Amino acid sequence: MNIRTNLSLAIILALLVAACGGKKTTEETTETETETVATEATYKVDTASSTVAWSGEVAGVYGHNGVIEITEGMISTKGDTITGGKVVIDMTTIQPLDSASYSEEHPASDLVNHLSTGDFFLVETYPTSSFVIKSQLGSELTGDLTVRGITKEEKATITSLVVTPEGLTATADLVFNRQDYEVSWVHYMQDMILSDDIKIKLNIVAKP
Repeated sequence: MNIRTNLSLAIILALLVAACGGKKTTEETTETETETVATEATYKVDTASSTVAWSGEVAGVYGHNGVIEITEGMISTKGDTITGGKVVIDMTTIQPLDSASYSEEHPASDLVNHLSTGDFFLVETYPTSSFVIKSQLGSELTGDLTVRGITKEEKATITSLVVTPEGLTATADLVFNRQDYEVSWVHYMQDMILSDDIKIKLNIVAKP
């Protein structure tokens, strides 16, 4: 009797072991990698909240700086990278901010009028300038700058960039040689040399 009982128990135990061995435990999991697809988006520049700051220097003497308005623009992105865009600048809105432009001898209107002439930006003929963004690599934007109807490729350095579904904010610095765009006024005094570099800072706020 004991032999039969022990044999039966052995058979049952063997069957249980075989059954358990043929099943995968619930603790076994397969990890799957998920790729995050960068979202493409296009934002319209909020012209009321965006500006372009500019500055130019007369070596060893003084400099002028101010702001100018953006009339329209758009920025395209993929993820947090800018893939394209265009910013159109209204050259009729040049506004000096430096104290030297507000003296009794040289009011701001004198500087604005001079910057608007053929010595500088010839605003009557070319009322807008533009920067067309072609690509971004790291913190560098490559684009086509158009001033006085002349277009040349320039580089801008991004100093801040935030991209969210709600909008985009960005600042970028660009320095261009005025001689490349026929902004070629030369001061009549030899010791007052107008720098060839014109610096601009794009301050962009854009929304979907």
